[in-house]
Amino acid sequence: MTNPWQWTGSNPYYSTAFQILDLDPTAGPSVARARIAARRKRIAFDPGRFPLFGAVLTVAQVNAADEQLGSPETRLTAELLTHRPVPAESEVAELAELQQLADELDAAVARDAEAAAEAVPGVVPGLNYQVLPKLLPPALGPELHALR
Repeated sequence: MTNPWQWTGSNPYYSTAFQILDLDPTAGPSVARARIAARRKRIAFDPGRFPLFGAVLTVAQVNAADEQLGSPETRLTAELLTHRPVPAESEVAELAELQQLADELDAAVARDAEAAAEAVPGVVPGLNYQVLPKLLPPALGPELHALR
């Protein structure tokens, strides 16, 4: 079995099909076709103006990258090797807020666990299985749920 992550002479992260084609992995088929045609035309016209990490591309490399995206296996490999762009400032702020909320939740859970351990030494807090059935939605309908 071959290792897709093994380097064979050049860095595989510098020449993925998406980078060669100047294409976003989330682009739809019609957008991808238009971008690939435009990239092929630019490279055919003046390849020196559009280098990729210092390497001048050829039309053959563009065609090979286009074929690579046609197969699900090779497309997935290219997607895994392609680095995502850095998120925008608004996304970073949202992610920081979510991280802060997660940290606060972890701290609250840790405080509750410490308080429960101090209240009853030797007992690890866990699920109260008597409350669990009351939290489940009624599977048999509201009429039968009310009979319980």
